Amino acid sequence: MRTRSGRARKCPLCGGPMQKYGRAASGRQRWRCRACKLSMVAGNGGARRVRELESFVSWLRGGRTQEECGGRGFRKRVAWCWQVEPLMELPATRRHVLMADGTYISHGHCLLVLMDGVTGEVVRFRWCAHETIAACRALFHGVPAPDVLAGDGMRGMETAARAEWPDTRLQRCLAHVQRDTRRDLTMHPGSQAGRELRKLSLKPARVRTAEQAAQWAEALNAWHERWRGLVSERTTAKQDPGNPKALAGRKWWWTHERLRRSYKRFEKLFRDGRLFAYLDPRLLEGGPVPDTTNRLEGGVNSPIKRILVNHRGMGEARMMRACEYECFMRSPGPDLKALLEAHETRERTRASAKAQQERESEQHTGDEPTAGSGVDWNELHASTPYPNNTD
Repeated sequence: MRTRSGRARKCPLCGGPMQKYGRAASGRQRWRCRACKLSMVAGNGGARRVRELESFVSWLRGGRTQEECGGRGFRKRVAWCWQVEPLMELPATRRHVLMADGTYISHGHCLLVLMDGVTGEVVRFRWCAHETIAACRALFHGVPAPDVLAGDGMRGMETAARAEWPDTRLQRCLAHVQRDTRRDLTMHPGSQAGRELRKLSLKPARVRTAEQAAQWAEALNAWHERWRGLVSERTTAKQDPGNPKALAGRKWWWTHERLRRSYKRFEKLFRDGRLFAYLDPRLLEGGPVPDTTNRLEGGVNSPIKRILVNHRGMGEARMMRACEYECFMRSPGPDLKALLEAHETRERTRASAKAQQERESEQHTGDEPTAGSGVDWNELHASTPYPNNTD
């Protein structure tokens, strides 16, 4: 048997020598392993692939078009980059403040992002359909519990945080609280009680000391004492039979439901310690605590939306991959070279498993004789003598 040359390229899967297998479109020599059925182009293109991946990420996060980067040639060079999955390792260090939020894109996908509220680094991200309890628990699971979690007040996220991190304090984003109050009361409430509550809702964002927080709480309590009767007023179905709520079968409802909901929101947040958690001296010992999630909204969600606008027209899979790259590049110390090496290792593992499966299928085709399936002697021999007419 002919011995392989010592200059023959070694198979990265089994380590055996490879044989020449024609040439690629670029003219470079291709090699093929007879054992693993793996074919590859000769030469070490690791540095070139890293440069191509860097140019791909630069184009993806920038505002340049493909024509400005080289047009068809650029698309051909970086086409393989869409297959590289930007995975992030599970964080091992404990953070003082984490921010969590979800941003929705086309095709019914929601990207949950967990970010360090102090450094602005993305700690983890996960795809889901909605911000459910299960999706948020999967995002939080395995991450060391922070001192504070800031969020926009989604019930699924807060419930998941209490289950995964029972000792973590929750800080409700004050910007979202104002937004919810504005949606209930509008910019110009029609009642005097609504105008006073609307004015009170703007003050928490300017509270910077515990004394100011106590004064605001006293003002909220005074408002409730003054308008207690209005807030507790009910309407029965008999009084308003044509109301949609009465037609839906309800017997009674709060007359000023939106006004009551706005007050109850502030009252519950203050009672649970989620409105002014950023003023707690025990939490401030570990560092400052933000009172909003603006850093996450403007630092991650906004750039993701900008990428989708700059490169509008991408398919579903590429839209998701573009969002993943933006999160990866905002993670602690993003290393594209290590990312590429991990991707190639996964590809070699998949190729090895596929080659092993093909070898096993070739060895066991299913046509091998088994017990009781051999050739019967009577199938090849007649039971009656052949007519002999030679007499």
